[in-house]
Amino acid sequence: MGVRSGKALSILLLTDLSIPLQPEQFDEYLKTDDWKSDANVIRTLRRLGHEVRIFGIHDDIRPLIAEVERDRPDVVFNLCEAFGNDRDFEPHVAALLELLRVPYTGAGVTPLRVCKDKSLTKKILSYHRVRVPRFVVSRKSKPLRSLGKFPFPAFIKPLALEASEGIAQVSFAEDEKHAIERVRYINEKLAVDAIVEEYIDGRELYVGVMGNERLVAFPPRELFFRQVPEGEPKIATFRAKWDDGYRRKWGIDTGPAKGIAPEMERRIAELCKKIYRLLQMSGYGRIDLRLTPEGEIVFIEANPNPSIAREDDFAQSAEKAGIDYDELIARILRLVNAG
Repeated sequence: MGVRSGKALSILLLTDLSIPLQPEQFDEYLKTDDWKSDANVIRTLRRLGHEVRIFGIHDDIRPLIAEVERDRPDVVFNLCEAFGNDRDFEPHVAALLELLRVPYTGAGVTPLRVCKDKSLTKKILSYHRVRVPRFVVSRKSKPLRSLGKFPFPAFIKPLALEASEGIAQVSFAEDEKHAIERVRYINEKLAVDAIVEEYIDGRELYVGVMGNERLVAFPPRELFFRQVPEGEPKIATFRAKWDDGYRRKWGIDTGPAKGIAPEMERRIAELCKKIYRLLQMSGYGRIDLRLTPEGEIVFIEANPNPSIAREDDFAQSAEKAGIDYDELIARILRLVNAG
């Protein structure tokens, strides 16, 4: 289903709240860094001529149902990533919108569920001959005690957490002893399942993909580690993503990937669109890859509904492709799930 261009719409922008808030408090929170995406989208939608109201949910779904029934929107612009501070419930919110039969933006229930499990996505893609790192899962209910003939170095991270939570420099392990120690930390201290992956040396690329039936892949962005010594592992730790001082110290930032031959860029774009389709992604998403020195493209993760703040990678790569921010938000609005 699509939304007709040029029509002024009644839009409910749905977000998640870490604490309960009253509607009159939203304006102050929209000025903070945590709400950049929400603020950027709201201002843009209003500039495009739409009527927008923001609605936040914390740990009670009933007010959302009442809001939709009281004043049914034409579209829900879905920026909700959690319920009750638990990201596992993100797909459930999309499922509720479908039960309410209200159109909503972004990914549907299936990719939101599937892409949370880093092992499941790799199994699906490996079956379809997409190169993925070798991996093994350690369940918190039955932790791994050894890794047998697993190839080292390895990279250990939580199986289903997002935004690099639980990833640090010690997530890189050169032998079984250190790998099992990190697995134990994730299983016991964080109380979640862990995935041990073959470490892939190479350039870390982020590729934005947009569409439902017809797809477009944006030019790749790259995560740079300008001050990290040669030979040291280059990984997107929690601090590398969210600690500005740490990023400055080690010269960590993202920008357009340069020096990639046109044929390789075409291969990357086609592979990312293939992955997007195989994982049944819709609306917009980001595919994370590693490009090895030998020119091998290796899938790392898929991210439905990545951040779309104006300065974030998705919007920046769209702009590189000639799509300004207003047009990007307008296109997302047209690529709705039917509800």
